[in-house]
Amino acid sequence: MAAIMQAILAALLFLAPLCQAGSLTLARGGRSDYAILIGGQASPSERRAAAELQEHLRQMTGATLPLLTGAAPASQPLIFVGRSPALDALGVALPYDQLGDEGYALKTSGRHLIIAGGRLRGTMYGVYGFLDRLGCRWFAPGVTRIPKRPTLAVGALDITEKPAFEYRETFFTEAWDQDWSARNRLNGQSHKLDESTGGKVQYYPFVHSFFELVPPEKYFKDHPEYFSLIDGERRVERGQLCLTNPDVLRIGVESVRRWIRQHPEAKIISVSQNDWQGWCECDNCRRVEEQEGGVHSGPVLHYVNRVAEQIERTNPGILIDTLAYWYTERPPRHVRPRPNVRIRLCPIGACEAHPYEQCPYNRFFVNLLKEWSRITNQLYIWHYNTNFSHYLLPFPDFDELAADIPMYQRHGVVGLFLQGAYAPGGGGENAHLRSYLMARLLWNPNLNPEREIDDFLDAYYEKAAKPMRAYFDLLHRQVRMPPRGAGHHLWIFVHPRMPFLNRAFLDEARALLAKAEAAANSDVVRRRVDQARMSIDYVDLSHARQFVVRGGTYGPADPEGLKRRFAAFVARAKSYGIEYFSEARKVDDHAEAFARRIRPYRVYTLENPSLRVTVAPELGGRMIEIAQRATGQNALRVPDAGSWGYPDLSGAWAFAAAGYHGKTYELKWDPEAETAGKELRLTASGPGLRLRRTIALGEAVVHTETEVENTGADPLPVALAARADYSPADDLDGTQLALRYRPVEGAAFDRALFVPGEETNGAATLRAGERPAGEWVAYHRSGVPGLINRFALAQAERCTLQWTLRGAPLVTLGLWSREANLRPGEKLSLAADYALSPGGR
Repeated sequence: MAAIMQAILAALLFLAPLCQAGSLTLARGGRSDYAILIGGQASPSERRAAAELQEHLRQMTGATLPLLTGAAPASQPLIFVGRSPALDALGVALPYDQLGDEGYALKTSGRHLIIAGGRLRGTMYGVYGFLDRLGCRWFAPGVTRIPKRPTLAVGALDITEKPAFEYRETFFTEAWDQDWSARNRLNGQSHKLDESTGGKVQYYPFVHSFFELVPPEKYFKDHPEYFSLIDGERRVERGQLCLTNPDVLRIGVESVRRWIRQHPEAKIISVSQNDWQGWCECDNCRRVEEQEGGVHSGPVLHYVNRVAEQIERTNPGILIDTLAYWYTERPPRHVRPRPNVRIRLCPIGACEAHPYEQCPYNRFFVNLLKEWSRITNQLYIWHYNTNFSHYLLPFPDFDELAADIPMYQRHGVVGLFLQGAYAPGGGGENAHLRSYLMARLLWNPNLNPEREIDDFLDAYYEKAAKPMRAYFDLLHRQVRMPPRGAGHHLWIFVHPRMPFLNRAFLDEARALLAKAEAAANSDVVRRRVDQARMSIDYVDLSHARQFVVRGGTYGPADPEGLKRRFAAFVARAKSYGIEYFSEARKVDDHAEAFARRIRPYRVYTLENPSLRVTVAPELGGRMIEIAQRATGQNALRVPDAGSWGYPDLSGAWAFAAAGYHGKTYELKWDPEAETAGKELRLTASGPGLRLRRTIALGEAVVHTETEVENTGADPLPVALAARADYSPADDLDGTQLALRYRPVEGAAFDRALFVPGEETNGAATLRAGERPAGEWVAYHRSGVPGLINRFALAQAERCTLQWTLRGAPLVTLGLWSREANLRPGEKLSLAADYALSPGGR
């Protein structure tokens, strides 16, 4: 009701100047004297605009205004739609040169109303802007608000308007409908817009284009030097391009010119890194990095600029787009983007619960935004608006979204791509509401987001809007900073065990959704409420799926009952057209994996007075628990039950691979012998290899040793690895996650991994003197047990570190043996010991 009153007030304010000179009565008592006039050379979008204005005015007033083309009748009052000779003859000055392709003017002149702007899309947007001022809203496909006004008057108008951003794309399946996209004034590539809507901003290819630019299948065999030098060898697997190679520039320019010929509709060409790391480490690329402040974006931007320079000579209207993403997110020291280059900065590591400028985890990205904004006034953003691991999971990011679209504009951003749940079938959590609010703010960031949300909920849920608003507010209180909320954080890859999805929240949420269902005044609204409730049911189902150890097995409490519940949930999701539960996996893939993997697994427990160790041979021979007997606290990460591959994830484990960058050998572990709960021996075999692994419990330490033997007839490349995932607890403050060790050479390292203003995750490979001198400790400064990893330097050729604060705080300590080309009968060993550090140290 509040939203309806606000809409009525807005309409009254718009109609208030009726008593002023220049006010127009477009309809009275369902009849109108007006006609709509377009020029004989009107663009397709202007013709659409005139038809849309006619139809919406008919729905509002009951009057059908005739559509006229060409000359203006001498005596009839007119609504001019788009520039035309008849409008020019009226002698009204309009700032066409300032409006560009998408800006428009609304103006009254005598008895006439003028809606005119850029011929590409501006006039069409002017019609939608005018209707918006009359109270029309297009909330979702099939959910609109067209006020009924048999008598319709407008006051004197003299308004010009342009969009806040030149590029506006909401990447949700629900947002791609042509009419909805055009009416909400979006122009991105994914929206189903065509010539009738003035087209859209089109890319080719859209992103991650390096291997399309210089295809490895065409060039790698004869020219490996075109590709990344990594660890001393040229590689395509998880690699990039050698961006300082002159032939890579030549081929890249040729590819871009070919794409322009083949895709004349594309005005932006992507020259951007592949979606992984693997930058080139050759001397020339490293030299450019050092010249640019030691950042990987240096070679990329130098290369992109050189491509753009050559393209500008032959195709001056084409823009070249590249990414500031992952390893290239830090800006270079000297080189600057050319005018025909667009940088798309990606806040992939940001907390999405809180406005970026208010969250300590986001200081790093805000600093990046400021730095890039200082060196280009043409910055684009690739923003994230969903949980890519769990599309249905509650994702309370609306406070962040409402604050940061205006924040981007303040920092000079000119284009926004807002990536959400984009899979076929859609169904992402709050997809319609999120798409609508984003579209509104992309055009005008100064709108009141709370009013926009209320408007949507009133229209979409009708009489169930009040409890649905209460549910929305409850969800966002879980993450708002104290004293307004519980202060939890949110990332784009998090699991259903996140602290904000606790039992108290779930119970209250379910009660509010039950009230909404009871209040629903139609089957359509009831289905909308039920689809919203799927988010809570998804969390419940994921919690029930979590494995625990009981009676010598590791599994869920009721596997068969859980499978029945999951099958019913899958059927329900499909009834709403949902085809994906996560970014990369179909619903049927999840169902197949669920049926195959969700079962009890045999485990072995080793115990002494201080430690309890649990091993699951069927799950990669991994230890799933190293716990204090006294407290039961497990230092190893407990994996998310919703993660792909669960339960064969995380813990402490060993494996063999075909070298540091080779594929892991697929081997199945089996128990060989157990000795009185103190020692367990495992074996695994595969084509040409046999592994033996011993896990033995000492007084306060777990000893492990893994041995690989070549049992085949030919040499095999092999390296052994041992890894352990340390995670203190989901609800502990990630800023207190720390690492301690003394390197073979250099000063001791002992500090929190989080540094204000720096990244919230990281990785490193330590070689030679950089390696810890036989021991390192991951710990949490709250005093919970830390994890000690000890090893022999003679065996551990490399130590690898990975850590993240996004979600549950996590540190992975890894060891690698030397790489060996094992001859038949030869063996290679790697030992690793684990202990718990009391008091977190």
